[in-house]
Amino acid sequence: MSVSLLQWDRPSTRKVHRAVSNAVCEAIRYTLDMPDLRSVNRAQIHRAFLEAFADYAMDASGTTEERLLLRMKKNAVDYDISPGLYDDDRLVGFTLIGVDTWGGSLSAYDAGTGIVPDFRKQGWARRMFDHALPTLRTRGVERFVLEVLQQNEPAIKAYRKSGFEIARELRCYAGQVAELRELNRASSIDLRPIDRTELARLEQTADWVPSFENRFSAIGAIADHVQLTGAFVDGDCVGAIAYSPALRWLLTLVVSAEHRRRGVGTALIRHLAGTFDDSVERLTALNVDGGDAGMQSFFEAIGFTHLIDQYEMVRAID
Repeated sequence: MSVSLLQWDRPSTRKVHRAVSNAVCEAIRYTLDMPDLRSVNRAQIHRAFLEAFADYAMDASGTTEERLLLRMKKNAVDYDISPGLYDDDRLVGFTLIGVDTWGGSLSAYDAGTGIVPDFRKQGWARRMFDHALPTLRTRGVERFVLEVLQQNEPAIKAYRKSGFEIARELRCYAGQVAELRELNRASSIDLRPIDRTELARLEQTADWVPSFENRFSAIGAIADHVQLTGAFVDGDCVGAIAYSPALRWLLTLVVSAEHRRRGVGTALIRHLAGTFDDSVERLTALNVDGGDAGMQSFFEAIGFTHLIDQYEMVRAID
């Protein structure tokens, strides 16, 4: 058995025996090639993803190859700087890294780090992260951000050792579509499709920076797969919701400050639930800022239940 660490392309000719010392691993790490994106084997990435996340706390078994790749596009993943771990021809580990401006800074995002069970607890995740840092510095990336389940204490401990600190808590909720369709709607609110221009104006009223997964630029990254709906009062757009049917992902729910607690958010959620076919039974709202008590109360008041909590962790790249 041999193991090699490389960027997404093919099994490297430089093999690393699993029992090799850390010193040798570090020496090899700095001589790896950086091949381009054209040689990515997407099917192999998908197979490795399913294997690595088969025992994850949140079920990932239904993730199709198309959905995985679309989510990576949403997250601005750059395969040129996303390291992979191979056991001969088999991809057994990966760190998918997205790069985009977020919160005013050019940021890297861990869109998914996975190691198949037989290769865990051997330090490979840390080595893949370290391998990506020089290129991120060269590109002027200022910080690295990731999300981790709060119950995943070993991962949190490992990230702290790598220099990450907890920046905030993120709450995740789920609502039953059948119940959301029955929510009351104020008759004074007109709901209709909007374009990115209307949403951009409302973005300025947001109380907090969305998580990297839900950043506003993600909507443009997969624009053909996002439906935008605006809520209008007296002709003015006072709220909006962005949803990707292909990903079953709620990207944005924003209401102008002066129109909150007037049924705008409820009307938008009710309308969205009404667009789903019978195969969609649940709507999730992921990564609500843990400091926004008002948003949390809103979701709970309209029937969403608490799903799970995450930490957003950040490390400066200097």
